[in-house]
Amino acid sequence: MVCFLKPALRSLAIALAIMWAALLSPAIARADDPPPAVAPTTAATKRRSSIPAPVRVEHGEPVNVTGQETIYDSKTDTFVVKGDAVMTQGGTVLKADQIDIMRRDRKARAIGHVHLIDPEVEMWATEGTIDMTNETMVLYNAKILAKQNIYHLEGKQVTKLEGQTYEVKDGYFTTCGCEKGTPDWSINAKEMKVNVGQTGTAQNATFNVAGYPVIPMPYAIFPADSDRHSGFLSGREGQSGLRGFQWLQPYYIAINKSSDATGAFDIETSQRVGGLGEYRLVNGKDDYLWADGAFYNEALRSDANRLDDIIDPQIADPHIPVNRFGIIAMARQHLTDNLIAYGDTVSVSDSLYLREMDVWTLSRGFQSGLGQSNFGSMSNAASNFGMLYQFENAYAQLQGNWNQDLIQPQQFALQRLPDLTVTGRQELFNNLMFSDYDAEAVNFYRYQGIDGGRFSANPRITLPWRLGDYLTGYGMVGSQGVLYDTAGRNINIIPVGTKPPINARNSTCPGGGGVELTFNNCVTLSPFNSSGTSARIVPYAKTGISTLVDRVYDFQFRSIEKLKNTIEPFANYEYVPRVYQGNQPLFDQTDRLNSRSLITYGFTTRLFAKIKEQAPEETTTDATPTETEAITDTGGTNVGPFHEEPLADSLVPPGGNIVRNGEHSQQLASLTVQQAYDTSHEVATGGSHVSDIEGLLSLYATQIATLSSQLDYNPRAHSGITQANATLDIQPPWSTKGSSIYLGKALQGSFIEFAYNYASRTSTVIQATNKNAAQLVSGRAYTEVFDRLGFYIAPSYDLAADRNLSTEYGVRLKSPCDCWAADLGITDSTNPNEVQVQFQLTLGGLGSVGRSPFGRNPFQTRGLVGSPTGVLPNY
Repeated sequence: MVCFLKPALRSLAIALAIMWAALLSPAIARADDPPPAVAPTTAATKRRSSIPAPVRVEHGEPVNVTGQETIYDSKTDTFVVKGDAVMTQGGTVLKADQIDIMRRDRKARAIGHVHLIDPEVEMWATEGTIDMTNETMVLYNAKILAKQNIYHLEGKQVTKLEGQTYEVKDGYFTTCGCEKGTPDWSINAKEMKVNVGQTGTAQNATFNVAGYPVIPMPYAIFPADSDRHSGFLSGREGQSGLRGFQWLQPYYIAINKSSDATGAFDIETSQRVGGLGEYRLVNGKDDYLWADGAFYNEALRSDANRLDDIIDPQIADPHIPVNRFGIIAMARQHLTDNLIAYGDTVSVSDSLYLREMDVWTLSRGFQSGLGQSNFGSMSNAASNFGMLYQFENAYAQLQGNWNQDLIQPQQFALQRLPDLTVTGRQELFNNLMFSDYDAEAVNFYRYQGIDGGRFSANPRITLPWRLGDYLTGYGMVGSQGVLYDTAGRNINIIPVGTKPPINARNSTCPGGGGVELTFNNCVTLSPFNSSGTSARIVPYAKTGISTLVDRVYDFQFRSIEKLKNTIEPFANYEYVPRVYQGNQPLFDQTDRLNSRSLITYGFTTRLFAKIKEQAPEETTTDATPTETEAITDTGGTNVGPFHEEPLADSLVPPGGNIVRNGEHSQQLASLTVQQAYDTSHEVATGGSHVSDIEGLLSLYATQIATLSSQLDYNPRAHSGITQANATLDIQPPWSTKGSSIYLGKALQGSFIEFAYNYASRTSTVIQATNKNAAQLVSGRAYTEVFDRLGFYIAPSYDLAADRNLSTEYGVRLKSPCDCWAADLGITDSTNPNEVQVQFQLTLGGLGSVGRSPFGRNPFQTRGLVGSPTGVLPNY
């Protein structure tokens, strides 16, 4: 019950507080103002006359009162303004049939058709009285609209007591005010008492739907503060053929302004019961500690349920234990201005933990902070920690890295500890040229297989040049040197599509050998030993040349003033001599620098838009300029359990924004077409020295569309497309701009999203048996049919294997003014093999209960749809 009352009554308090401040100050008159020179008897002034002497507040702007008739009674020192009475101060206007100002008693009364207009509040009442000494007020039959007509409050009597305490009798709160009559939902109460900044209570309250009481709440206590508060958050509920009924209920703990914690109980009736805990400490943008831990017991899970959920039985450890846990954390700490300590970890109890769970952390910020788009698709759980020291034009980094292999046997997983890297740049000959240097000393470790130490250095010198406005270029020479001190046997990789024989060496393969590899490669120990020291030095050289031509067009369309198109041809050459490296260890990409005499050529064309200068929009939101970090200076927070991250710099369109001399430009699109030719080495199948032609097309984030695509074309024998992928997001013309009401986790706006991925048989390492090696197509779309109904669909299909991967269908029932929305979605997927039903109810201004079946609108995540206005802090 408290979940519904808390934001509703807090908004009530905020709205009333603004109204009281607007009403009280204009009504206070100075006691020592001399009375006007009029007879003590009643006298009427001319039509639309005003009070003879201006009435001023003790600390504020002058107050003017006008009306059709003004009467002054000297005995009681009372002004009575009748007929279209209007009292104004600054941007606040109070209208009534009659306004009485009793200066001696420091009271005022508004009678008949009372109407207050304020930038934040609009109020109507039949009558209201004000005690200016105690700063109290009583309104009768009051109706209050706050936050640009978002929040609606009505009560037969609203009383402001001393301080910041308010009483509401026989009233209700709702955000459904766009239609006349009974609101779709409301919170009704016989009595509400709110002490702003502390707590509030409600007695004899009910949650009403279409005017009918549905949920009774005899008594409730709730916080009435705009800061974060401890309490239950909205839970997540869903039904799945594999998990059963799932219910996850979090509880939020506001520790202080810099830290908070969340605990959540999670039950899946067919699989597991357990919980998650999270702690977050944020002292600044790069000073934070976020940690999540989870523990589950799966004693209630049947053996059949376990077997049905293992799609890939060829991983090294397909066993699902009864007790499972996961730890995900990240930390940054500035020890000095130039020295930062950091640590990130993902550690799990078993190889299938991340694949099986659908909730890994209670805050979404972990994914971007750890560089993971989806924890469920990780093949390696990595942990790294270290320190980074920055100095002039360089930095030094000392770190360690631990890998938990979720596919191959853990004894072959390669660890790095310690790992010291120094990287820098030095200007030479008065900035005529510059030198770059990279040096790394690392110790590799694994339980079985080759490991040991490696030192590598990569110094290089670059000479940039420019020929007027026509040509730019560079020349670079460098060398890469590597020194090894290693021990142990080499690692042997048996690829997918083969059947390793049954023998002792292949004991780490599925079944100990004799089973065809269909999902993963097999890793075994080679009989060859690479113990000892070795070294090699490989010199190289690079050069390049480019030019740029452009043209500017007057456009004058909506916010775009001009368009600029650039064409940038380029050509680069790289030479690496033949140096045999096959007898040296292979740990990562540093260990091989392949010989080449490679010419790369092509062009890039870009489209820029100059944006017209526009006056900043006046918005009414709960956000403040300080709310760009996870926990703000005021204690508010905009990242947290089941809420999206705030818009950050990373969401700026990839093309980037340019601000120069007060003018704003943005890159809208780019196209790059390039090809490579090696004069002495094969670069493609069939012995060809000519590579595929590659095209890269990007349409950066706008309110219309965004596109990212790549296409490779084989111009040689048996020409054709070898590889292609594209992701296209479209915001159709009929899409709404999003609601001005806070809608919690609900999707906003219509969109169409399409993704395609293709690879031909000839472009893969092992030729596929299908016509195409890979051909996947997927899409998501949501649109509102009319203002009360919307539909969602998200299919994913494997064209190469001719099978459906997953399909989701959804429907939304909603209010025309977005004061509520009910979302229902059904998902049928093959990995995991389940049918899942998800439901979410959203009350405008309050938030969401349940789990969103629709995901997020890609334009919404970029800040191009919707508004965060709401009564809840965005944690």
